Amino acid sequence: MTMSNPISPVPDPSEPPPTRGIVLDHAAKLYDLLIPVVTLWQDKRISRRTAKQLAPAPGDTVLDIGCATGGMTFEVAPFLDASQGGMCIGLDAAPKMIAKARAKIRQRPCRFDIGVAEKLPYEDEVFDKAVSTFFFHHLNLDDKLATLREIHRVLKPGGVMLLVDVDIPTSWFGRLCARSGEWLFRQPEIGENIDGKLRELFSPAGFEHVEQIDHRMGYVTTFALVKG
Repeated sequence: MTMSNPISPVPDPSEPPPTRGIVLDHAAKLYDLLIPVVTLWQDKRISRRTAKQLAPAPGDTVLDIGCATGGMTFEVAPFLDASQGGMCIGLDAAPKMIAKARAKIRQRPCRFDIGVAEKLPYEDEVFDKAVSTFFFHHLNLDDKLATLREIHRVLKPGGVMLLVDVDIPTSWFGRLCARSGEWLFRQPEIGENIDGKLRELFSPAGFEHVEQIDHRMGYVTTFALVKG
């Protein structure tokens, strides 16, 4: 490893990696147009706020899990300095999403890898921080736990992950939005989050220090998970 390449490169697979999670490769062309609609035009605001809350140091290595076309990754990038080893790596199982993200990198300290969250293609304890926005509701309960364990594995001791996703609704508006998404997209995985099953996995995954640091729109929660 070098300062300019702190995490070993991950070669692109010859075929999309197998996963039981929901892969949105078919939506790649329209994703940047659709995501504002499904988040009620809050996607960029949430990403900017989350990047500030994550507050990476210039030399940090950061992993963005389920990065899609790179929106969250690019919000983290301005905090990083490549000359100090800083880099944000976005990971997604959808090759077409990754292709769109790579086309937008320009000179930013970013990289995008194709891979599955429940089996991360990285060595132990190589990331200072991690982030995931609106990804875990695409995973079933077993893969939610497997992914959290993998994130715990690749984080350095003391590393922090911010997880933003659908959670237990706290208002009528939150219940309406959350349950409508579960019904519209026919995703029982969303229902698992609504029922509080995601937050029950943090401790079994190894995260002993967990804090709810934000809750918006009556159903979107930001959790800070710290590796002891």
